[in-house]
Amino acid sequence: MPPDQITNTPTQELTTHPDNPRHGDIGAITTSIEQNGWYGTLVAQRSTSRVLVGNHRLVAAIGLGLAEVPVYWVDCDDDEARRILVADNRTSDLAAYDEPGLASLLQAVMASTDGLVGTGYDGDDLDELLADIRCGDPIFSSDEGEPCTDCGWMRRRA
Repeated sequence: MPPDQITNTPTQELTTHPDNPRHGDIGAITTSIEQNGWYGTLVAQRSTSRVLVGNHRLVAAIGLGLAEVPVYWVDCDDDEARRILVADNRTSDLAAYDEPGLASLLQAVMASTDGLVGTGYDGDDLDELLADIRCGDPIFSSDEGEPCTDCGWMRRRA
């Protein structure tokens, strides 16, 4: 990769992509940046300065007053840019978690001095995940359904 494809770029020179269909949790992203710092790069179309990957990280960065962010510049036309935008969002959707592995990781992180701050998870999320693993049934924290006799969380009605 040529070294000039990644540059620290002023945030005011970038724009979010107007066709981005994703609604990110800016608050969670902001907290993550505050807690963990900035890591990774945005991906942007060189000809338009539109962000293809990391639109919500850009919004969070601007909200935090970051003057520059690292950007990987892509030379592509608008059709290819839209394809990259959709692919990045969709491939994330297609992923699945190893739930016991996630629970173990979250428990380890929670034991640290900062707990789960900056992870996008909270204690209720971890409790629900652990209950789901224990019971083996889909559960959720709502008043609809049947209470599980093992964990007390609500199971969906068939």
